Amino acid sequence: MGGFRSETVYDVAVVGGGMVGSALACALGGHGLAVALIEAEPVAPLAAGEPVAARVSAISLASQRIFANLGAWPAIANLPAADGGPPQARVCAYTDMEVWDASGPGLIHFEAGEIGEPALGWIVENRVIQSALLARAATIDALDVYPGVAVTGFEEGRNALGVRLADGRRLSARLLVGADGAQSPLRAWAGIDTAGWGYEQQAVVCLVRSAQPHRHTCWQRFLPDGPLAFLPMFDGSCSIVWSAGRQQARQLLALDDAAFAHALAEAFGHRLGMIEAVGPRASFPLRLQHAQHYVQPRLALVGDAAHVVHPLAGQ
Repeated sequence: MGGFRSETVYDVAVVGGGMVGSALACALGGHGLAVALIEAEPVAPLAAGEPVAARVSAISLASQRIFANLGAWPAIANLPAADGGPPQARVCAYTDMEVWDASGPGLIHFEAGEIGEPALGWIVENRVIQSALLARAATIDALDVYPGVAVTGFEEGRNALGVRLADGRRLSARLLVGADGAQSPLRAWAGIDTAGWGYEQQAVVCLVRSAQPHRHTCWQRFLPDGPLAFLPMFDGSCSIVWSAGRQQARQLLALDDAAFAHALAEAFGHRLGMIEAVGPRASFPLRLQHAQHYVQPRLALVGDAAHVVHPLAGQ
């Protein structure tokens, strides 16, 4: 990483070092712009042997090419080992996708071979992507990373925006980018309103292991209350996303592991046999939220700060 500039003046300051913000900072810094990446939460490097996380993303061919062009894909595909041993692959290519309706005969199936590609995409833990992008950011001379420090406000100047950090430092940027999530403080400070609504649903997520192998397939069954997805993981498990009404979600979270495994297999139509193991469960609300403006003078919003959508729709 290049040394911090004494004048702390940047072409672009990106607030939020998640997947979107860190990818954008790497892209801009790699093209000669002076860039600051400010991330409020300290992010420790991820080692290959750490437990698998249930929050994952489906990376399309186009997104994989973006990561490759940024120089981050090798670290995403093969996470370095903490003990200096060989890297570990923590991505799972999916070659097929099958979607069917629980209430009728509707079924669609996609295969990578139909488009002449070895895979339709990859399932990757979100934290693996973020860790690899931040590691790549640390190697770009034109990019300064401010880890573990929050932005407390900004004000307009003649040719730039002045940005205040929680540790007392100040910097200025010709363009300030809010990549600071659905509850974006930058968006609120800028006076940008949002529109949207809740889906009255919760997404229940966890890792499971089924009796039958996932066959490198993304599975999705449309239930009356919402879709249930099984996403293949590199270790043979699946990350599930079960969209359910709030009351049903509370009931699913309250079940013991055996009862949850039975309910899950039933809801999935036993497509992969019995569910033999269930990891810790979590849930998050599903909603649509859309900023009324993505840009205004010297400010832009990206990622969840600009729009939040149902995970079925993707970004």
